[in-house]
Amino acid sequence: MNLPEPPPGWGADTITDFIDNTRQNCFGVYDKFRQEYAKLLEVDTLFRDAIERLNNTNDWFAALFLVRSHSAFRAGVHLAMAGQAAEVCAPLRLCIENALYGLYFTQNPASAEVWLRRNDGAEAKRRVKKEFTTRNLFDTLRGVDRSEAEFAEQLYESCIDFGAHPNQLAFAQNLRLEDGPGEVDCRSIYLTDDCLVYRFCLTTVARVGTSVLGVFRLAFRERFDITGLSEQLEQARQGL
Repeated sequence: MNLPEPPPGWGADTITDFIDNTRQNCFGVYDKFRQEYAKLLEVDTLFRDAIERLNNTNDWFAALFLVRSHSAFRAGVHLAMAGQAAEVCAPLRLCIENALYGLYFTQNPASAEVWLRRNDGAEAKRRVKKEFTTRNLFDTLRGVDRSEAEFAEQLYESCIDFGAHPNQLAFAQNLRLEDGPGEVDCRSIYLTDDCLVYRFCLTTVARVGTSVLGVFRLAFRERFDITGLSEQLEQARQGL
């Protein structure tokens, strides 16, 4: 695929220059972190296979959340490769939440109408907020598979700690203090250059991807088993 030449003025302002820097980081990750990238590609392929093999499923509504999880996963891949170490956590949290919703609707089909009517008024919104709490969603997952729930919850809390919420760990990870004569220079890092941070981010994205696919396997167990997706998932989890 031949990329078009940038339009006039591209790269001459702070936003497009930043985007160019993130793209260069993506090139660097692709070149230097081959093993981590290969795992991301393996998980992405599994997502696409799952979406294809769930075609014509009776639980089509829940399957839509698999598509949204995949989109959030790819956003996470992009931000991780770009070096946005804190910001990557937000789409990863969304990725997990979409999986939790998808499973919840397979266990509670009548709740779909409640969710769809969220904006029908104040009372409808209150019902959604009351029913679709994070605790309730994880309790549902825990009731189906405790081990899968523990894995997903651990990743979910890690996402919140490291950037999905403005918590201290995210700030500390992306803060650099430099002592000067009579002052301390405090800098917040937008794009990391730390190989360890890169490796952590890339691996975390892959782990979240396999966790989410594990949740959807519980929602569509028969289809996953018959089509070989369950075996592929176990292979993708190797090394993570």
